[in-house]
Amino acid sequence: MECISVTETEISPAERMYKNHLKNVANYQKRHKDKIKEKQSRYMKKLREEPERYNKYLERSKEYYHKVLKHRKKQLKNDASI
Repeated sequence: MECISVTETEISPAERMYKNHLKNVANYQKRHKDKIKEKQSRYMKKLREEPERYNKYLERSKEYYHKVLKHRKKQLKNDASI
């Protein structure tokens, strides 16, 4: 009688392929930091040329800071003081 582990879950081939793709993208970005930096700088330059899109970008970043990062920093500070 074999014991089957409940924690082992069968993932679909599509999900396995997607996870493998994410690993490949991360590895590419680690190996080609200069290309990624150049691509990001071109993207930001183009974004700044369009005021409407850039303002949306700034609003999203402010919102993310206030909803996520600010609370995370506060939590880390509280954890460190304990």
